Amino acid sequence: MKKLFLLIAFAFISWSAGAQTQLWGTCAWGGSANAGTIFTADGNGNNFHSVYSFDSIHGKLPLGKLTLANNGSFYGVTAEGGFNDSCVCFRYDPSTGVYTDIHELAQYQSLGYGASDMLYASDGNLYGLCSAGGAYYYGVIYKINPTTDTYSDVFDFNDTTSGSSPYYGLMQATDGNLYGYTSGGGVHKGGVLFKYNVSTSLFTKLFDFDSITGYLPQNGTLIQATDGKLYGATYLGGSHNLGVIYSYDISTNTYSDLYDMQIGNHDNGLIQATDGKLYGTLGTNYSVMMDGLIFSFDINTNTYAIVHVFNGTDGSIPLNILIQGSNGKLLGTTSNGGTNNAGVAFSYDISTSTYTKLVDFDAANLGGGPQCTLAETPLITNISSLLNNPSIKTYPNPATTILTISISSFTANQQLIITDVLGREIYKSLILNPQSIINVSQWNNGVYFYQLIDDKETKAGKFVVSH
Repeated sequence: MKKLFLLIAFAFISWSAGAQTQLWGTCAWGGSANAGTIFTADGNGNNFHSVYSFDSIHGKLPLGKLTLANNGSFYGVTAEGGFNDSCVCFRYDPSTGVYTDIHELAQYQSLGYGASDMLYASDGNLYGLCSAGGAYYYGVIYKINPTTDTYSDVFDFNDTTSGSSPYYGLMQATDGNLYGYTSGGGVHKGGVLFKYNVSTSLFTKLFDFDSITGYLPQNGTLIQATDGKLYGATYLGGSHNLGVIYSYDISTNTYSDLYDMQIGNHDNGLIQATDGKLYGTLGTNYSVMMDGLIFSFDINTNTYAIVHVFNGTDGSIPLNILIQGSNGKLLGTTSNGGTNNAGVAFSYDISTSTYTKLVDFDAANLGGGPQCTLAETPLITNISSLLNNPSIKTYPNPATTILTISISSFTANQQLIITDVLGREIYKSLILNPQSIINVSQWNNGVYFYQLIDDKETKAGKFVVSH
């Protein structure tokens, strides 16, 4: 792994204090053609503005999260538009404003259609799921090579054995495997939990969901918490048939139903914040809380708590996953509510329990109905210095005992911070010489990310430790 590139899994790493960042997302409708928009704001949620309007010819109704690849472009999907007004995979270059329709899925149904958003994996490719199509018509795992924008069907689901209808996206765990779930199929027809090895193309079914301990997971990627376990939620199942919060221990292959939902079907996906708790949203419950809520779940005590109830004016019906920004606040969107009933973007400060509406979306200008997970990036004007920077070399890569970081354009007193894929700080030091030698003999095998920070910019990359 000789190329250095920016960490794209923003949920796993926080940018350094003082570093300027941007937020990115999509609206499902609105814009000049009422087909959706791409919008951006600064990292604190100020100056929201639209940068691109979709049209029905090259994509309409964007969903999910924008994913930044090592070529500096965002990748995403739309639910409509393109061939037969169906799903499109697209690329958007934020430095030039150029949008490219790279694959129209309905035109090639044998390769999958109905795509989820994408994961930028450690092998340099983007991976996602299609809920239908493929050789058996039950969905596929797809791959996009960001160097060539080539789309490939890499695995076909077949219902009973491997599941069917994988509606949402994938995550990559510390063992290097991709993990996900299907919303149907399997032994009990309620979906399966699976892993996929990108090196060997080996698919493994891990668990069959059932109506007792969790059934029909639908929205939100799995997460890997600081205890190493995977966590997720299902739409149905459990003692109240309102879904469950569950964990899966990849070291022991153990599934656990941790909490049976009692208020609505909570399956918009979870995150783990810096306080160690999981956070998620409920889109709506028609008998109790019409506009939705934000909740927390303590994995140490299995304690569930409602932390904010939406009231319509401050937003309604959140339909995607929260993120924790580099400012420490939870950030998200709602698809409805707000002043224009077109949704809002919001922050929630977990240290003060303070909810703040950041912006009211509209129709013609900013766009409306966001169903996106926000993405946080460094300032896009600095992105070229963060990607494939030729002034930094790490070797050997993979490292076994000693790692050398060599900086050709050296300036004194740069700060070096190294984190693992969970965002945990492993190493921190001032760099006083052009060459730094670090003993990694006691570090766990896996991928690590570095940041070199001075008063002008942040440079980033990654390396592998393998004993």
